[in-house]
Amino acid sequence: MPWLLSRYLKNMEESVLTLGITPNYTNYDSTETLISDLDSTSYTIMKELRHNLGHRLRKRKEVLRQRQCIVDISFALALIGVLFVVIDTELIFAHVTTTDSVLSNTLRGLTSVTTMGLLVCIVGYHAIGIRLFMASAGFSNWRLAMSSAKWCKLVLELCICAIHPLPFLNIPIATVVVISDESSSVLKDAYLPINGILTILMSLRLYLLGRFIVVHSKLFLDTSVQSLGALSRVRINAQFVFKAVMSTTPGIVLLCIMFGTFFINSWNLRLCEVYSDPDTNLASYPQALWLTAVTFLTVGYGDLIPRSYCGRMIVGFTALMGVGIMALSVAVLAKNLEQTRSEKYVYSFVQQISLDKKRKHAASDVIKQVIRIWRQRRAGATDTDHKIISYRSKLIRSIRIMNEQKFLKLHLQEVTVGPVELATSLNDTRVVVGSIQDDQKLLSQRMTNLETLTMDVSSTLREIKEVVTKKKFF
Repeated sequence: MPWLLSRYLKNMEESVLTLGITPNYTNYDSTETLISDLDSTSYTIMKELRHNLGHRLRKRKEVLRQRQCIVDISFALALIGVLFVVIDTELIFAHVTTTDSVLSNTLRGLTSVTTMGLLVCIVGYHAIGIRLFMASAGFSNWRLAMSSAKWCKLVLELCICAIHPLPFLNIPIATVVVISDESSSVLKDAYLPINGILTILMSLRLYLLGRFIVVHSKLFLDTSVQSLGALSRVRINAQFVFKAVMSTTPGIVLLCIMFGTFFINSWNLRLCEVYSDPDTNLASYPQALWLTAVTFLTVGYGDLIPRSYCGRMIVGFTALMGVGIMALSVAVLAKNLEQTRSEKYVYSFVQQISLDKKRKHAASDVIKQVIRIWRQRRAGATDTDHKIISYRSKLIRSIRIMNEQKFLKLHLQEVTVGPVELATSLNDTRVVVGSIQDDQKLLSQRMTNLETLTMDVSSTLREIKEVVTKKKFF
């Protein structure tokens, strides 16, 4: 109620001051009139707050739906452009068409049209992102929402998505091909067309697949997740979604990355090698797949080697990707093979039962060997007798086994101490410390009471002494 009253009075003052007249406050007849007026004002304020919050949530949901639609369109345009380029390249490799034919130029023209639409969608995506940021931060000018990092990101995406083979552009670029035989390697001049390089670089636009997955993720669309992220200062972005997916389904993510890298790099490697040297052994796509596979797995048999520097760069990138993905696969496999806390408890409990059984058997063997040695000595056998020596060796072995099982059980109990046990021990320690502190407070209070009582007794005795002295004097 106090904040509603202060806000109500402040709104009255502001509304009156803006009109340029002296503020006049209402004189209420009773407290009930004031309370009823405040209740109506609070209802109006809460209604406005609910309206504003609901309006902002609806606006945010609408903006997210628009962003999702634009991402879908941009991803579809990117895939269509890549499909046109692949069809054009395969027709040229199969000698169905040439680079100067009408069909090839038509396919490249269609690729240019889809690229222009893709660039418009990229600009629209960033524009919607600016609108969303302005709505959440309360900015009214879009220039305030644009930073240098966002400008650089927009320019970089436009440059990446603008790469595509152009029609009527058949300019070759001089390059070098390595021709190897049994004795030496010879460098040979070759010519790689610009459209071939642009076709290879066009695969960079497949990063839109990650954006497509992010905008369709429930973590990105859920309002509660966004609210929790804002309260915890955690950005719900592509990195967050990727980590969440890796924690839930790491095998599927790694397999998709592995096979995507495998097929795309194989096609790009074949493209480089065929454009540089049409008589290469990698003109066949299965051969390119084999070379990519042995490079990705870091095997490298050496039966096939890339001869162009463009192909060698792609093979080097494939090897780096293979090392990284294999490391992630090993980490995921180790995590999946690790026992959970419940499984560790069950396994340690079973081990403790087994160790107790072995220790009991060893203890029973100790008792049996002692009884046998006692019987042999009672029968008159000496310590050098064969049976007594055999029984003694068995007795020593049983004692050693019993001690080993005891040590293993203690070691197993120390190893099975985990966070739950530590938390329990800390809670128990806290309870004990709390009880000790309470006892100390009680003891201190009792000592204070005892000191007060002692002072009272001392003062009483002093008064009695004074009374007695006066009586003797009189």
